[in-house]
Amino acid sequence: MNEEYNGFEQNEEQSNTFLNEEHVTFEAEAEEIPVFEQQDSQVCFQEAFTSKPQNKNKRINPLMVALSSALMLCLIIGTVVAFNNKDFSNSLKNGGVNYHSSNVTAANVANTSEGQFVPTGTELTTAEIAAKVGPSVVGIESKITSINIFQQQTSNTATGSGVIVNEDGYIVTNYHVVEGAKELKVILNSGKEYPATLVGYDERSDLAVVKIEEKDLAYATFGDSSQLMVGERAIAIGNPLGTELMGTVTQGIISAVNRTVQVEDKTLTLLQTDAAINSGNSGGALINAYGEVIGINTVKMYATGVEGIGFAIPSNEVKTVLDDIISYGYVRGRLVVGVTGTNITEKMSKYYELPIGFYVSEVREGYGAYLAGVEVGDVIIKCDGKVIETIDDINKIRDSHKVNDYMEIVVSRNGKNVTLKVRLMEEKPDR
Repeated sequence: MNEEYNGFEQNEEQSNTFLNEEHVTFEAEAEEIPVFEQQDSQVCFQEAFTSKPQNKNKRINPLMVALSSALMLCLIIGTVVAFNNKDFSNSLKNGGVNYHSSNVTAANVANTSEGQFVPTGTELTTAEIAAKVGPSVVGIESKITSINIFQQQTSNTATGSGVIVNEDGYIVTNYHVVEGAKELKVILNSGKEYPATLVGYDERSDLAVVKIEEKDLAYATFGDSSQLMVGERAIAIGNPLGTELMGTVTQGIISAVNRTVQVEDKTLTLLQTDAAINSGNSGGALINAYGEVIGINTVKMYATGVEGIGFAIPSNEVKTVLDDIISYGYVRGRLVVGVTGTNITEKMSKYYELPIGFYVSEVREGYGAYLAGVEVGDVIIKCDGKVIETIDDINKIRDSHKVNDYMEIVVSRNGKNVTLKVRLMEEKPDR
C-alpha cells in the first residue's frame, strides 16, 4: 500500500485557491478545532462515478471528508481498452513509465518535459477512430453493499467504463470503478451483458483488470505514450453519466504530458487533455489520431469557471501494471509499511499536544510495522533519520528501498521517543 491514508474528497464548494503558471495549490479553510481524519496513503481519490441507489430508504455512508478549496480533482469512471492476447506481452514491453505515487489531498499540478512526436501510421478521422475503437469500450456496473451505523444493509450500483485488452475477455478499468464491488457486470458495445470477475488491481495506479467468459472479442491496441506531443489530437470514448450514454465520443487535444498531479498524499504523473470527460468515463480510453489507446481516463478538475481539464493514466504505465496483474494478480515490487492514520499538522499538534508527524490509528497485522511493534497512538516523527511531517514523507523514503529492506523509524509514544526497524514487505492483495 501507498502507506495508508484514508482521506476522501467530496464535491463541495471550495475557497482560497492560489494559481501560478505551473502550480494549482489547494488551501483548505481553517477550522476552529482540528479534526483527526483517518487517511489511507494507498489511494485517496475522490470517486465521481455514476451511482444508482437500490433502496430509497437506505443510504450508503461513503466515509468521505469534504475539503474546502476552489478547485477539485475527481476520479471519473471511464472506458476500458482491449488487447490482442498474442500481442499483449510484447506491447507491454514497449517502453515503461516508472511510477511513484502518493495520495491526493490537495491538487498540485506541475509541468515536466514534453514528448517527441513520432508518427506510427496513417491518421484516421474521428469517425474512423470511433468505429475502430468503439466496440472495445464497455460499460461496467459494480454492485456495492455495506452495513451502515444503524446496522442496515445498504446497496448501490456504480457505473463506469472499461476497455477490452484481448480477445479472451480481459478488460482494464480504474480500480475506483470496481472497489468494494460484490458483483460486477460488463455491458458490451452491442448491449450484451456478462457477469465479470475481478482478476486483480493496483490501488496506487488506480488500475484494475476484470474478465468475462467470452472469446473473439473486439479489442483495442495501445500506443506509446512517451511519444506524445502537446497539441496532438485526443479522442475520449466512454460512458458519461451511466450506460444510457454508452459509447459517447468526445474530441480535444493533448494539453500537457508528464503532468504531475498531487491528490491528497498521492502523486501521479498523468496526461492532460481538454477532451470532455465526465462522471462515468473513469477507466475510459484516451486515443490518439491513429486509433491507438494512449491513456486511461481517471481524473478531472472542476469548479465554477474551470472547464476542459481532464487527466489520463499514460498507456506505457498501464501496460506495465496490466502485465503484472494478468500474470500474477498484483503488481510486484510495491512496498508497504502497514499503518493507517492521519497527518498531525502544526495546528493539531498544539491543540492535542502531540508532535508533528503521522498519527497511527491502525496497524495492519502481518506487515512490517506490526512485526516491529508499532502501536495505535504512536506518532511517526522520523524515518531513516529524516524528520517526518506527512504520510507523503514516509512514502518517499519507503520507495527509495527494495523489498525486505529495513527502514528505521522513530515514534513518539506516551511522551517518549522509541526507535523501531520496520521490514518493508511486498504488498499483495488480501495479504
